Amino acid sequence: MRRLLLVLLILAVGVGADFASARVFESKVTTALEGKYQLGDRPIVQVRDFPFLPRLLAGRLSTVDLAANDARAQGVTLDSVEVHLHGVRVPRAVLLGGHGEVRIDRADGQVALSQEQVNRLLGDRLQGGTVAIDTRGVRVDVRREVLGRQVDAVVAGRLVARAGRLAFQPRSIEVGGVRDQALETSLLPSFTFDVPLPPLPVDIDVQRVDTEPGQIVLAGRAAGIAVPA
Repeated sequence: MRRLLLVLLILAVGVGADFASARVFESKVTTALEGKYQLGDRPIVQVRDFPFLPRLLAGRLSTVDLAANDARAQGVTLDSVEVHLHGVRVPRAVLLGGHGEVRIDRADGQVALSQEQVNRLLGDRLQGGTVAIDTRGVRVDVRREVLGRQVDAVVAGRLVARAGRLAFQPRSIEVGGVRDQALETSLLPSFTFDVPLPPLPVDIDVQRVDTEPGQIVLAGRAAGIAVPA
């Protein structure tokens, strides 16, 4: 019985030390990421590896998760950020409490952008209109001149990502609540536009845009990331 208690005590001490070391490392990574990216409220960083110490002493972790709210990107606020860092390599200098460069093989993640921030990002390209977002896609409400008179138009379409830009692709248009094929043919091309996406945390390259009620979710990947620590 005493042996069992001793083994359990040693295991508890070991797990406790492993847990404490992981928390210290997470705090250091959090500070480093905050220094490089505008992550708003202090982000949550969590190491998935267990046991942690053997992996850390080897200088390589399989996965580190990052979550943050209210991050900033060139004047645009990101409601939420969720990133998974894979193949995290930690130099010996950092392990010994000094400074160095943490390298990350690849990352994947997503950021949520509210309807208000989408309107801010698209700005002048809306030609005085406003964007509304729901599960069906994106709608632009705008007032335009048609045949010499001002009318209210509703342009339905979708947002897509390509080459670091956010593009609006119109699909249909209603003028005065009525769809008109001739008007669609003549007006839809004028509502096709794109804007540059701001740099996202860990330099995520956006590959997919999903729409949810009141927001869009930008999802993508990144590779070859270096973060001073």
